[in-house]
Amino acid sequence: MKLDDSARQLIGSDPATLVTINRDGSPQVSLVWVTVQRTADGGDELVTAHLLEHQKIRNIRRDPRVAVTLVSTDRSGPQTPYLSIKGTARIEEGGAPELLDHIATTIFGPGTGFPPPDAPPGYLTHITIEKVGGVGPWAT
Repeated sequence: MKLDDSARQLIGSDPATLVTINRDGSPQVSLVWVTVQRTADGGDELVTAHLLEHQKIRNIRRDPRVAVTLVSTDRSGPQTPYLSIKGTARIEEGGAPELLDHIATTIFGPGTGFPPPDAPPGYLTHITIEKVGGVGPWAT
């Protein structure tokens, strides 16, 4: 699925919540940095990076259904705009330090020192976007 420009601008500007499903069916909520990347077919996917194999990685390997929410800092109206994305995730080994460095530089500027130079290769989570909603120009 291809995101509209307003959704693309919101993604990567602030942390997002990533919700995965625990083995018992309960939600597992994490705060993550996320970016949007083009797919081979011209659509968009969300990508997050993780240095360690946290519970969210184990959950996705078992059940790839996820939800991501990003809240806008725009407070110009009575409702707080937010972007809600539901999708299917897959884990890729390696690449986390490079993506985290890119996102940290985008949010905070150069020289953040994160991740550290000796960071492990970690994991990338690629999220295929299946449904977009929320409150804002991206909502359908």
